[in-house]
Amino acid sequence: MEDQNNIPHNQVFSPFNLAELFTFWNRFPDSVLFAGGTDLLRGQTGRIFSLPKNLISLDKVEELKKYSRTERHLELGAALCLSDIIRLGKIVPEALVTIINAIGNPRIRNLATIGGAIMSTHRYSDLHAVLIALDATYELKSAASSRWISASKFVTAGADLLQEEKALISRIRIPLTSWNYIFHKKIGDLHRDDPEGGTFLFLCNVMKNTITEIHLIFVGSVIVRFKDVETNLVGQNIPLGNKNMETILANCSALLEEKLSNNQFLQKSLYRCIETALTF
Repeated sequence: MEDQNNIPHNQVFSPFNLAELFTFWNRFPDSVLFAGGTDLLRGQTGRIFSLPKNLISLDKVEELKKYSRTERHLELGAALCLSDIIRLGKIVPEALVTIINAIGNPRIRNLATIGGAIMSTHRYSDLHAVLIALDATYELKSAASSRWISASKFVTAGADLLQEEKALISRIRIPLTSWNYIFHKKIGDLHRDDPEGGTFLFLCNVMKNTITEIHLIFVGSVIVRFKDVETNLVGQNIPLGNKNMETILANCSALLEEKLSNNQFLQKSLYRCIETALTF
C-alpha cells in the first residue's frame, strides 16, 4: 500500500517468541529479519532510510537473547548484542572478547548482535575467524526442526542453507578452551568490502615452554587454515630456533602461494603476521 505521496509503507512485525516469528515469516516469506539493524542501515545517510517492504524484529524474542554455560560449552543466543556478551565477564573466551572489542565502536557494539555480525553481507565478519578457530557451532532453526552446523561450514554455505531451509541462526555454541597466547590482525580496508581484506588469528597454548595446542587461520575472501603447520608446531619448544622458524615459515609461504596465487598483497601481509605471531 502507498500513501498520497507515493511513499511505500513498510510493515514491521514484532513477535514475542519463535513460534510467532515463524508464523509471520510463513505469511510474509519476503520478510527480512533484523535485530540491531546495523547491517540494514550501513552506508545510508539520507533523512529517509531505504528498508525492505516487510521486516521482522527479533528484539522481543527472548529465546534468542538467552545464554548458558556448562563445564564444556558457552551457548549464546543469536540476538545478544556484542556489548552484552562482553559484559558476561570471565565466562566468555578471551579470544572472543578480543575480537569483539576490535569491531566498530561502543555504539555499534551496543546495537550489533552476534547473529547479525555472523550474517553480515558487507564484509567477511571479523567474528568468523575466531568462531572457526574456537570450533564453534551454530544452531539453524526452522519452524519444523533444528540442527547444528560448524562455523567453518557456515562461512562457505550458510546463507544458502538458511534460505533453502527457511531457517535462522538461533544459538552459537562455543567450546571452553583456554588460550594463553592470542595474536590477531585485521588486513586491508577496514571500512569497506575489501577483496584483499580479512582477519588473521593465532591462538596458542603453551605449558612449560612447550606448545600444546595451536590454531592459525585467516578468513577473508578465502579461508586459509594452516593445519599442517599447526600439527608440526605442537610439541615444539619456545622460543623457536632459527632453523625451526625457517622451516615453518617456508611451509606457510608455500601454502599461501597455493591458496592466494593471484594476490601478492595478501601473501606478504599474512606472511608478516605469521612471522610476528611466532616470535611469542
